[in-house]
Amino acid sequence: MDIIDASVPSSPSLLGTFRYNGARGNGGDVNGVTVNNGFAYIITTSTTNTSLCIVDVHHPQSPTLFTTLEDLPCEGTETVTSIAMHGTTVYYSCEGTFGIIDIKDASSPSPQLLGEYTAQVFDFIVDGNTVYLASYAQLLVLDVSTPSSPRLVDSHFIPAVVYDVGIAVSGGRVYVASHGLYVFGRFTPTAHTSAPSTSTPPTTTSTSAPSTTPPTSGPSTPVPDGTPPSENSNDTWKIVAIVMGVALSLVIVIGVACYCKAKKKKVPFTGRDEALVDFKNTNDDENDFGVAA
Repeated sequence: MDIIDASVPSSPSLLGTFRYNGARGNGGDVNGVTVNNGFAYIITTSTTNTSLCIVDVHHPQSPTLFTTLEDLPCEGTETVTSIAMHGTTVYYSCEGTFGIIDIKDASSPSPQLLGEYTAQVFDFIVDGNTVYLASYAQLLVLDVSTPSSPRLVDSHFIPAVVYDVGIAVSGGRVYVASHGLYVFGRFTPTAHTSAPSTSTPPTTTSTSAPSTTPPTSGPSTPVPDGTPPSENSNDTWKIVAIVMGVALSLVIVIGVACYCKAKKKKVPFTGRDEALVDFKNTNDDENDFGVAA
């Protein structure tokens, strides 16, 4: 790691250099760096190990190793793709893992791995308790409000392989650049992503003494606020429904009986009706030529 003085942009100068030989003496490549409060946080990788090195750069001409966190969950053959720091939390990603590290105290870091999420990550950006991961052909949205167990809360398809990628958050949008620019809506945490409420739920039992008076046939007494409806009220509605059903059935039966009775009743003929019947019978006795049989 090189430390460069860029106070004069036209002529930057080298101030100091840090080399890390690896915890097992097999060297290591620096793949990402972020600086906070006089300490540089770098991720180094070798064929057998991935480490977080915290380097004291209060004196940039002579940077010194402060402490390390070895054996991070990242395969030795994978490339570390990004590193970022927010408060006392360090986030890093490699081609197969997204990791969260707590340094506890920015003035005297003591790193501890908090959690990890397995995914192919090429870049990420932290937005409060939300992290956007540029993964293989998709944008993953993680909830990291509980760092020990980051969880996926949303995802978006990206019609491109995001090896070379840039990601940014601005306003209500998330921008992903990889063989084109893709814009997504910023994730808004809802009830299912927020921490469970610790408030005491409202009670569902009445604090008054139970009534010993049997239910009457009159109107039901209003239920006090906060008290669930009684089972007697439900039973009353069931009885009313049954009575109405029986009454409807009786009406139908009586109607059918009246109809059948009316069909069987013979209506007396009047004189005019008898004449019509006689005329009909006379016609039935004639042949087709109008001659009586």
